[in-house]
Amino acid sequence: MQSAYLHGYYDQMVEFLRNVFSAALKTNDALEKGVLTGCLRIAKESIFTGLNNFNVYSVFDKQSSSDFGFTPEEVMCLLNDYELRKFERTVKEW
Repeated sequence: MQSAYLHGYYDQMVEFLRNVFSAALKTNDALEKGVLTGCLRIAKESIFTGLNNFNVYSVFDKQSSSDFGFTPEEVMCLLNDYELRKFERTVKEW
């Protein structure tokens, strides 16, 4: 959405995503529940107008805080990969 906005095709992208989500999520009898993830808060965008029972959960919401994030092993791998092992204690405390 951000790229579409910056490059002048925002309205076309909204229309495209609205159609995709409606076909994949709303009118799909084989699907009971869908989960969408992303890094931008676009829940209020018009691309979701065709969906019912739509809930937004952030990594900051208590009810979903245990469902998002990295495992301790993944954190250590990231610290190692980026040569940031010296911040291990700080990251654990945070």
